[in-house]
Amino acid sequence: MNQLVITIVGKDHPGIVESLSIAVAENGGNWLSSSMSNLAGQFAGIIEVAVDDDHREALAEALGAIEGLQVHSVIGDQSTELSGLPMAELEVVGVDHPGIVRQLTEVLTAKGVNLLQFASWTEPAPNSGDELFRGVAEFEVPDTVDMEGLQTALEALAEDLAVDIELGLEGLDED
Repeated sequence: MNQLVITIVGKDHPGIVESLSIAVAENGGNWLSSSMSNLAGQFAGIIEVAVDDDHREALAEALGAIEGLQVHSVIGDQSTELSGLPMAELEVVGVDHPGIVRQLTEVLTAKGVNLLQFASWTEPAPNSGDELFRGVAEFEVPDTVDMEGLQTALEALAEDLAVDIELGLEGLDED
């Protein structure tokens, strides 16, 4: 079996996920994981599907035939398992302003971090009515990542951006 990574974008309306799930099921696919959102009135989703080679083309055609959606698929790696490295989670909260994601990802990339997941959104702040930015990132921590240097860089960034940044670590030895 191959894993297909499928991206979908189109004007949001009821029944999109059902249409996608029918196409996957009717073409021998197994829906493994997904992430979907309504962004500015548009449905935006990504799905990982396991499918036999002999059904892959039919599945791609069936998904592409769903009216009103732009669909793109690529073949993924055979393994969907993580490497077993320790994991870290990063949370960012602060008054929204342009550049938060850019500056955060610059620091992470410079320190050798490869994000596995990233989600962000804005919401009204309690009491003040300001727009708050919230972001959550998850990444593996290879031995090559200097965690002290990363923590120091994130603290400096939090001060520069006037946001709170929390770094949580799982499975790392605290020296």
